[in-house]
Amino acid sequence: MIKMEDMEPLIRETLQSGKAFTFPSKGVSMRPILNTGDLVTIENLNRQLKKGDIVLYKRPNGQFILHRVRRIKNKKEMFYSVGDHQFRVEKNVDMNSIIGILTSYKKKGKDKEYNLKSVRYKIYKLLVRISFIRLFFSKVLK
Repeated sequence: MIKMEDMEPLIRETLQSGKAFTFPSKGVSMRPILNTGDLVTIENLNRQLKKGDIVLYKRPNGQFILHRVRRIKNKKEMFYSVGDHQFRVEKNVDMNSIIGILTSYKKKGKDKEYNLKSVRYKIYKLLVRISFIRLFFSKVLK
């Protein structure tokens, strides 16, 4: 599997040209919506960031993260993020670290593409914001 740091220049170039970029996800922090091997599609963030958006960003240590925006702070210069399968919030993430925003995904081995503008996804996004429901989903939908 190609490393994210090796793909980064291609991702940035593709997004800056106005095209979407699709790659396999890695990790379990966004379960149940995303698992390792699911294909995620990101696009350039060409609008104002909103609470609930899922963004790909790069930490100062070089690690790439795909997490949900939990809160927007400091006159929209910083945000908090958290994985749907996590409870520890990452605070004070710089807006300039955002590479792109998740727009759709495909589950590993499946053909159906899930658009993040669908009613089904909007209901899930609303439910996942409530901590006890997040805990339920994380335990039941393993």
